[in-house]
Amino acid sequence: MKKIFLGMSAFALMLSSVGCGSSTSNTCNDSCAVDCDSLAMIMGDNMGSIIANQITTIPDSAYKAKLSKQSIIEGVKYVLSIDTANVGKTAGISMGLQLAAQIKNLENMGANIDRNLVIKYFEKSIMNDTVSMDDINKSNFAYQILVGKLQAEMQRKEMEKRANSPEAIAAKNAGKAFIEKLKAEDPEIKTSESGLSYKIINEGSGEKAGANDFVKVIYKGKLIDETVFDDSKGEAREFNVGGVVKGFGEGLQMLGKGGKATLYIPGDLAYGVNGQPAAGIGPNQMLIFDVEVVEIRK
Repeated sequence: MKKIFLGMSAFALMLSSVGCGSSTSNTCNDSCAVDCDSLAMIMGDNMGSIIANQITTIPDSAYKAKLSKQSIIEGVKYVLSIDTANVGKTAGISMGLQLAAQIKNLENMGANIDRNLVIKYFEKSIMNDTVSMDDINKSNFAYQILVGKLQAEMQRKEMEKRANSPEAIAAKNAGKAFIEKLKAEDPEIKTSESGLSYKIINEGSGEKAGANDFVKVIYKGKLIDETVFDDSKGEAREFNVGGVVKGFGEGLQMLGKGGKATLYIPGDLAYGVNGQPAAGIGPNQMLIFDVEVVEIRK
């Protein structure tokens, strides 16, 4: 319904500049090039059809049930019956519609907005005779900070929800069980402080790769069920060590030129709870990489 609110807001602004006022004549002025009654009928028909169509596509049945078409008609009648010479009231309606849409957006992010407070401080500020741009900029900055906090909290809750999904928990437990079994069978597999497990086959020669270096790597990536999701097919490909998933970058920094290793990257050091659906990687899935560093470019 956001498009409807924005459309009505724009329409209210338009009313303030229409030269015909509330005239019912079928001509706007002597130079009118069209039949204005036809134009009016088409406008009404088009907007009514668009809104009727949008209502049918609303997925929220509870909200849809409360959306009375008769109430919409009453609202449109109210706006169109305003004396367009009263540009202040017309502008106020436009601003009110914009604020209503803004408040709805904030409420969708979890905020509880007191509309009476909005009105109170709107009245207080608009009555000022002079307002400095510095004060406006400070207010804008404070608003952006608060909205940023709302967005961050909404994102945190979404990530928490994904982390606690059955799929993410199962993948995390499967990865943990897999590496514990491997380590019991092969003592050469070590685990770093971050949680990356690895087996160094050959450390390579010279200085090891750094976090800001570029490396050419031959690699194959697979899941714990042996599904291959990426393979350089023997061709060295170049990466910035700091631009790859955390576990892969950490593993590369253990190797010099010619170094080889197998990296067992847990989900939280790979693609996390989001996974990488395009590559067939689910939430929290462990990634296994066989890597060979061909070249290091500082």
